[in-house]
Amino acid sequence: MSAAGIGERRCAFQDVHGIRWWQDLPVAWKALVAGPVRLEFFQEYEMLADRTLGYDEHEIPCYCAFRFMLTALKSDNDEVFYEMPDYAETQTAWRLRDARWLVYRELVANVEEGKVRRFFSISDAMPR
Repeated sequence: MSAAGIGERRCAFQDVHGIRWWQDLPVAWKALVAGPVRLEFFQEYEMLADRTLGYDEHEIPCYCAFRFMLTALKSDNDEVFYEMPDYAETQTAWRLRDARWLVYRELVANVEEGKVRRFFSISDAMPR
């Protein structure tokens, strides 16, 4: 996603009930996060990428998520090339009630092998 929003399409959602913002949130942490009342969705049209920002009742960010996939040219016979997924990353973060952020990341460094690395971390700031 570009810094100036070049290449992004923006869509605001008023109904957060259709978006599963809590999907990767561990049950034990659910009571410790501020839930969004409004979500904004941004989609990059130049590559496979999107992000979602959620805001609480005071219009303070409390949820963010992004996904992107990089592709690479592959060939079966060195004559015909085709584009295949090569790397994928998903990051979801929830603002905790103490103002820190619980961050969940999922990385697929080699899509063909399907090896996924998942982990949680705590951050003092919202991921950008």
